[in-house]
Amino acid sequence: MQVKENLSNMSLDEAIDKLSKSVYLESPDIWIDLTDKINDQIFDEMVLFFATKYDVLPILKYALENKFIDLNLPSKNTTYKNIGEHLISVAIQSNNIDIHNYLKRSLGQDDDEILIEEVQIESNENNNSTSYKPEFICPSCNVNIFESGYKASEDIVYKFSLEKNKLIETSRSLLDKTVCCNCNNVIKGISINQLKNICTVQNCSRCSADLTSVGITDKSKMVYDKESNTFNSKSTSFHCANCDNQINKTQVEYFGSLI
Repeated sequence: MQVKENLSNMSLDEAIDKLSKSVYLESPDIWIDLTDKINDQIFDEMVLFFATKYDVLPILKYALENKFIDLNLPSKNTTYKNIGEHLISVAIQSNNIDIHNYLKRSLGQDDDEILIEEVQIESNENNNSTSYKPEFICPSCNVNIFESGYKASEDIVYKFSLEKNKLIETSRSLLDKTVCCNCNNVIKGISINQLKNICTVQNCSRCSADLTSVGITDKSKMVYDKESNTFNSKSTSFHCANCDNQINKTQVEYFGSLI
């Protein structure tokens, strides 16, 4: 492959070698497809997805500066409206700051740019008592999957191309199948989007409903006092009005005087 220019301290050939090794360790099958695409100068969403995931910026620069791909085209992952948004999400999840900022600039979003590192610094400066830690307990092993991790699957469709005389990928979409990394059991009744919602402090940790929309109910525990022959309030708890799940201390503090 001919390199038009050295796009960073790492040459394009070095970048491709790095990406190739990383993808091979993840999946030899995907590695074959990725290698074929790169050899054919096909820098599509799949190639840039892995370049973003493994922090290989020169490949993205090469693809965009030579107009091999348009970030504004619809993404094969229907969760996102275009390829650019998909790749930015991957960069955030992988904490690849340089790629995140490069993609934002490529999409003309300089003015609205939020640096990942700035968000992290701001988060670290928050009071520990009000910082939100999402929680969803795996029903099989009773661990918080946001700590142990969870796996998501993709639905990839391949068809045989007579023109290229090989299988080619025709579509790719994220499945709502969640697997706990701790026990490898499928978690039923929760979707990928619901898990994303749970990461927001105003959403219920069980059903992911927006508490500002569905409401919060308060429950008072009453204890009987023999001397006065009355029931007196001992404690009050707050619950999601949608599923009756008790909201945690951080959420109570977050809503403050509202409840």
